[in-house]
Amino acid sequence: MVEVAGIGVLIEGAAGLGKSETGLGLVKRGHALVADDLTVLRLDSAGKIIASSMPTTRFFMEIRGLGIIYVPSIFGISSVRGEKELNLVATLRRPDQVEDLDRSGMTELYRNILGRDIPQILIPVAPGRDLVNLVETAAQDFKLRQMGNFAAVRLDEQIKEHHLALAQKRGLK
Repeated sequence: MVEVAGIGVLIEGAAGLGKSETGLGLVKRGHALVADDLTVLRLDSAGKIIASSMPTTRFFMEIRGLGIIYVPSIFGISSVRGEKELNLVATLRRPDQVEDLDRSGMTELYRNILGRDIPQILIPVAPGRDLVNLVETAAQDFKLRQMGNFAAVRLDEQIKEHHLALAQKRGLK
């Protein structure tokens, strides 16, 4: 669980897909770790899902090949958060486990957690894919969507306007 540009992102997926490494990369880019491996989720009095770590593992990460690291010692106290509201679920999957992926971003997916539907993105994991960049961009796009700015809808509208202008120019309707 990480905080990316103010957005609480839970990164989930099968073992060995790069969840912790993605979290570490986000921390290196100035975002913050909430929990690694064991994330505690609870509903607050307003019905929001709040994520935190287990007290015994708080701010520790296990990175394959490196072992256990203590994030605030390496990156400073601003690199961690005690808790964060869960806003987005980033699900890492092997490419063969992602069927009919919507490449436009028009289809909204949700993951039901504690009775709440949380927006979800599916990210196919393949060699050479920059998962840190993808999760960071997904969080930033989520912020824009919350403000009503949907890139795919905007592009669709622009294409329709362009075709309408061409048709009018040719004397068609």
